[in-house]
Amino acid sequence: MIDFTCCGCGAALHIGDDSAGLLGRCPYCGTNTRVPGNPKRTSKLTILARIGCLPFAAVLFWALMFCIVDVEAGLDLMLGGVIAFAVIILFLWGFTNLFTFLSGPREYLLWKKGGGDPWFDTLDPPLNNDPPYVRYQELFREKARLDWEANFGPLPTPSPPPDSTKSIDDPDVL
Repeated sequence: MIDFTCCGCGAALHIGDDSAGLLGRCPYCGTNTRVPGNPKRTSKLTILARIGCLPFAAVLFWALMFCIVDVEAGLDLMLGGVIAFAVIILFLWGFTNLFTFLSGPREYLLWKKGGGDPWFDTLDPPLNNDPPYVRYQELFREKARLDWEANFGPLPTPSPPPDSTKSIDDPDVL
């Protein structure tokens, strides 16, 4: 459960963890408020499973057809198809990451910092159903920071949190 306050009226709001990062309307004042937290991303394993379903089904079909004639040939075909498919996916992933790194290392590092991956994040639905603000969250944050600095100057540095080990009664506090 995420507890936060509305940026319009200051009302205390509660919402489930699955809504992290989403934009919602305050039930009291109607202000659009973004729920704090990083939204959950689709796992890479899930995306790979979605990618592999159709080719794996085709390889399995043909392997089973060959198994009717010759069991060993069918098993060889199935194993070869799975290995070839894995090599193709690995090549595409590596090429995309290398190209992205060489074309813009700063953006690439920001993308990786946000938990992203250039190849997985650029896949279209139904392979990756994450909305753009989830896929490119670190890039969006950096763009917002640069826009702020262009319009208003450098961001103010946050003050350090108070020392929780000290009490107001300590003479060294003031």
